[in-house]
Amino acid sequence: MAAWIWIAALLYSSHAAVLPPPWADVRRNPCASRPRGWLMLYWPSDGKCYTIYKKGHPCSETQELSPGRLGGRTVAECKCPPGTAQLPHTKTCHKLFERGPCRSGEYFAPVEESFNMRGERQGMCVRPQQCADETLLYWPPDGRCYYRLTQGPCYTGSILDLGDDGLANCTCTSASPHYWELDGGCYAHYSRGPCERGQLFLPGARCGCDPQLPHYHNATAGCYELDSLGPCAKGHVFAITEVSENGSRAECRCKNFHARADDGACYRLYTRGPCAEDEMISRGGRCVRVPCGRGRLYVPERRRCYRPGAAEPCRAGEHLAFDFDARPALDGISHNGVCVCGNQPCVQKEMSACSLRKGTAAFNGACHILNAQGPCSAGSWLTRDSTGRTHCQCRPGGICTKKMENS
Repeated sequence: MAAWIWIAALLYSSHAAVLPPPWADVRRNPCASRPRGWLMLYWPSDGKCYTIYKKGHPCSETQELSPGRLGGRTVAECKCPPGTAQLPHTKTCHKLFERGPCRSGEYFAPVEESFNMRGERQGMCVRPQQCADETLLYWPPDGRCYYRLTQGPCYTGSILDLGDDGLANCTCTSASPHYWELDGGCYAHYSRGPCERGQLFLPGARCGCDPQLPHYHNATAGCYELDSLGPCAKGHVFAITEVSENGSRAECRCKNFHARADDGACYRLYTRGPCAEDEMISRGGRCVRVPCGRGRLYVPERRRCYRPGAAEPCRAGEHLAFDFDARPALDGISHNGVCVCGNQPCVQKEMSACSLRKGTAAFNGACHILNAQGPCSAGSWLTRDSTGRTHCQCRPGGICTKKMENS
């Protein structure tokens, strides 16, 4: 893909000089002497020239012809296109994060080390990591868990569900109770979906709003998706604030770590918000002067400023860092400093917390999910025996060569 971007720049750029690629040098690539030869590579087996980045012959049907280097020369190699990989000692490329050549319930994952090697994009079959409960599904491309039958990581018009292959899939069929016939898409119930503002996509494939729903907003007489902006002002979230015998009701409230300013909007704490250039928003929604000089971060608990990377305001094993939860493009620059884990004592504390979380265990100084490959070799997974010892064990149907243990 990067090479095609370069080629496009060479074809269409008229305002700046672009250096030719190595395979455009006839001394490195015999095909370069032909018309448009810089788009072709020489294949020694039959002495012919073939179009670069084209799938199929002389490569396998799923591989593409790519440039490589050997002894200062440009050579043609068959590689897997981006987004795909191959099993070792095979020439068939499979899409990553799908079932591919794997058994039901497994997905084809990249072997990261191979992606850094010369042209070898290799993959392996792994089982999805476990989520907190059965209402969640693991999404391999980003390693996160999402609620089932919601849009989750899917494109608009499809929902996340468990497929026949035992993996999370973005799906939509006309037989689904989430199907909307007017546009052929599927939407989560009680989300806005294909409906007008103030209405929700309800069971029965209809748009509507019921005053009895917790999603109902009295001031606008409309229904809005929970945990969204809804009818609220900037920096708010439309969420259920309390549960009572008379039923739950959602209200507009400031997002976590936000404060409501005089203009009625909520802003992330210790960012500029609606304040003057040298001010920041503080608790209570007040504008106060930024107390720190350039290159310093504010620690609210100490009411002092410290240099990033300093250990003094933090607990043992931690150091001060920027607040990466703040989004500069939306929230503005944050002056807030947070303590993050930095060395072994802190790691040990994290390992203690790991043992208390359901479905996880500490192994070789890191926290891993049980019944997943994790740090184990291919064909095995991490498990805990009746004595509480964590070890790598050959999973059913797997072929293992080594067993590691850790108490």
